Amino acid sequence: MKPRRRYGLTRRIAVVGTLAALLATSGALAVNSYAASRPQPAEARSGAAVRTPAPEGHRGRHDWWHRRSPRPTPTKTRPPVSGTPRPSTPAPTPSPTPSPTPTSSPSPTPSPGPSRSCALPAYPTAACTGVPAGWTPKVQHRGDLVITRAGTVLEDHLVTGSILVKAENVVIRRTRLYGTVDNFVGDRIYDRLLIEDSEVVNPPGQEFSTNQLYAFGVANYTCRRCKVVNRMEGWRVGAKEFVGAGPVTIEDSYARLAVPPGMCQTVDPHGDGVQGYHGPTVVLQHNTFDQRLDNCPTAPIFIPDQYNDGGTIRDNLLAGGGYSLRASGGWFPAITGNKIVHDSYGYGPIDIDCRKVGTWSGNATVRYDWATGRVLSEVTPLARCG
Repeated sequence: MKPRRRYGLTRRIAVVGTLAALLATSGALAVNSYAASRPQPAEARSGAAVRTPAPEGHRGRHDWWHRRSPRPTPTKTRPPVSGTPRPSTPAPTPSPTPSPTPTSSPSPTPSPGPSRSCALPAYPTAACTGVPAGWTPKVQHRGDLVITRAGTVLEDHLVTGSILVKAENVVIRRTRLYGTVDNFVGDRIYDRLLIEDSEVVNPPGQEFSTNQLYAFGVANYTCRRCKVVNRMEGWRVGAKEFVGAGPVTIEDSYARLAVPPGMCQTVDPHGDGVQGYHGPTVVLQHNTFDQRLDNCPTAPIFIPDQYNDGGTIRDNLLAGGGYSLRASGGWFPAITGNKIVHDSYGYGPIDIDCRKVGTWSGNATVRYDWATGRVLSEVTPLARCG
């Protein structure tokens, strides 16, 4: 900023002061332009997980995570949603009790997890993702949970805030939370995060959420049989320039995305199932991303030309969005076998830069049975990506 003039200072001194201030701050701006507004969570003691207060918006709105490219406005009225049960809320649980330090092991071995009938030709549903049927938490934790010990294995937790991963090689399994799982803390990615059979939902009695932060993110993580219910944003893939960043895999997972009724008339959150922004390579395999309850969406899969590295998009079931599948950022070795629910989108099924796609095959619009998670019939083969 230009320095304030003080009584006898000349215009020349003011100009020199301005240039000096700009030079002094240019380095900091270059380093922090990607995430300058990210507040720091409270530091945890080494080897412990602690609670910190968390507002609904979870640490404020970060400049880097809400970036979108312009999206066209749908020119037709969105068809009515059919076959979707009314959103359900998790069963009430007793008042949370203080959480002990999560158990840890030096090198956790990922569990293959139970089979819950999600395999092709079926697609993931709410019943075969997230915590298993009949699940009850072993530990209940009020507020944010900060993990600071490398190799921590967090299992069977109910967390009323967010889980901030501030250590490498962490496993989160069979856990329900109301906030966000985030491994982009401060100015680095805490890598090799594995999330299995876990879910981000709203608290009991709250059908929709105004929280616009992603449910899972941000880089160098795997999310397997994860579930998101009635949130505006699903997964984030980003921050590739930061220490610890690496590829992302999202597989066998399910999201039903929603915007509170009436919100689109005053605020345009333009949500996504998966959004890439400065994203590393991502593998999206055998997921269901349903955005039909969002009346002002971007796309179930949105990997635009915003410094993304692209990835593989295979065997996903998509519904809703302006376009259901948008891919133009980076290189896509294969976009194959994806099924898009016929007439669920506002503008069209796909928006693809074909010059950046290796193999394009097996993609189509379909009629789909939401109760069974199976395709009823193919409507239109998407033989060409453009």
